[in-house]
Amino acid sequence: MFEGLGRSAYFTFYDAITGVMPLLLCLGSPVRSGLSLGSWREHGMKVVGIYTLPVVLTAIVYPFTSRPFSGGRIGIWLVSPLAQDLLFSGFLYGWFAEVFPGEVYRRFRINRAMLLTAAFFALWHVPNFANLPPVYVAFQLFYVTVGAVWLLQSRRLTGSIIPGVIAHMGCNFVSWL
Repeated sequence: MFEGLGRSAYFTFYDAITGVMPLLLCLGSPVRSGLSLGSWREHGMKVVGIYTLPVVLTAIVYPFTSRPFSGGRIGIWLVSPLAQDLLFSGFLYGWFAEVFPGEVYRRFRINRAMLLTAAFFALWHVPNFANLPPVYVAFQLFYVTVGAVWLLQSRRLTGSIIPGVIAHMGCNFVSWL
């Protein structure tokens, strides 16, 4: 199908499909899936802090890693985070919040839906063992789990996936540079 167009066309097609499929899942229940601007006014500065910290930490830590994403295709920071956040922070978190209500850790307002979503997001990255250094992937599984719980705080506060998408794109962009 893509023989004459090359790898770039294949990855562009792949990125488009991976972006459209989670969007279709979310469109059935846009509010539950966080497809709104949400309410930022009450928690505005807290949300800005939540989505800024991971980008800053990535900029500090990533240069000391094996840098496996540097110079990769643009979809790594532009399309992939949007697709993943639609699926995980949008669809799955919204569904888990309804099916598994309740907090696990009240001091930091961590609920069951956050932990389940973070676990599934980490599992999404397990296939990276096939292509990336195992030490990096083990580190990646740790930081995506913690990062998902952290960024889902903004989803919980605002009702929107937008702050998480911004942070995820920012972190992946820093890794891509």
